[in-house]
Amino acid sequence: MMTRLKFIALGIGTILSLFCVFALRAQTTSKVVFVGKVDPRFDGTKIYLYNNITGDNDTATVTKGAWQIERPFTVATRHMLAAEAESKKHGGYAPFGILVDAPVTIHIAGDLESFYTSKVSGSKAHDVLNQYFTLMQTKGTDEAAVITQVVAQNNNSFGAAFLLDRHGKAMKPEEALKVYEGLTPAIKQSYYGKSAGNQIRGALLSKEGALVANFSLPNETGQKIDFASMKGSYVLLDFWASWCGPCVEEFKTLQEIYGKYKGKSAFEILSISTDKSENAWKNMLKTQQLPWIQLHDIPADNSIAVSRFAVTALPTTFLIDPNGKILAKNLRGEELKTYLVKLFGY
Repeated sequence: MMTRLKFIALGIGTILSLFCVFALRAQTTSKVVFVGKVDPRFDGTKIYLYNNITGDNDTATVTKGAWQIERPFTVATRHMLAAEAESKKHGGYAPFGILVDAPVTIHIAGDLESFYTSKVSGSKAHDVLNQYFTLMQTKGTDEAAVITQVVAQNNNSFGAAFLLDRHGKAMKPEEALKVYEGLTPAIKQSYYGKSAGNQIRGALLSKEGALVANFSLPNETGQKIDFASMKGSYVLLDFWASWCGPCVEEFKTLQEIYGKYKGKSAFEILSISTDKSENAWKNMLKTQQLPWIQLHDIPADNSIAVSRFAVTALPTTFLIDPNGKILAKNLRGEELKTYLVKLFGY
């Protein structure tokens, strides 16, 4: 009886030990580890990691030519890295992103004063991006063909979705959609998969010659305004944000042309802010005192800016005719003035 009890106790102890081993292993493998090797002259300087999507933030200090950051792996994403040494030398830094879709150890080697040029290895998702950059260097400038090839070869990779999301504008929307449809269902449901799909659909809806379907957004008093209410006029649709310097600078041109054509021709301007902060948008409106209609579009995957107009940079403009057809995109400054003179005859 005593022997049997000892055996049972031993069995339970073994099971607990194995459980601890597996738990420790799971804990170890659920992390993303960034390991950097640099010149020891950078000892004492800092490396920064941040991620505006997941909220991750971390800092490492270079010691004996090495640095390391560990973060829990929660979801396929892109972590951003920046170096203090680059900021000190150039008065600013060019952060670069590393794609991660699994708990892995990622190796980063490069000059901290030009950190964005670092070589990255260890992440299969990021390898897809490396493949794209290598082919762009060796095959010339046919970016659409390169994207098509890389995505087709990696259709089950988070990296392929990111590539389409960030570089898909190099393709005609119809071509991009065909390539996108080759992604696996799981990748389409990833963060960048959804974003790429929205961008492509938005590009199809907002290409020159397309008719703009009605949409509604709130103005600064909270009143919903329908785009359809502007039918019968030429409309310059202007996407902007309070933090965008070129957007605010372009208001000078818009003020000039609005004063010239408003009331004399069927012409309107409709500005749509993509500010995350409603207060930042309203404060800028108080400063600028713009006389045309102002609306606010909260940034999201299904925002009007993304899902209907594929806006990826600011400012972005669309000139729309009285029937709702898009005549031209991204007319600004003197180019916009010249186009309107030809359109209205003065």
